[in-house]
Amino acid sequence: MAEIRAPEERTCTDCGRSERWDDDAGAWRVDEEVGDVYCVHSWDVTGTFAPVEEP
Repeated sequence: MAEIRAPEERTCTDCGRSERWDDDAGAWRVDEEVGDVYCVHSWDVTGTFAPVEEP
């Protein structure tokens, strides 16, 4: 049976902000790079992440 998974990290292509998913909080948490607080973040969605994982 195939398994659906979510990304665990993301980076804004405009300002460099990087975030990781925190399972305990159920939310994205900022890594070291805060980026621009006024940026409308454009996450690095390139099509290389495959949400469906075959056994």
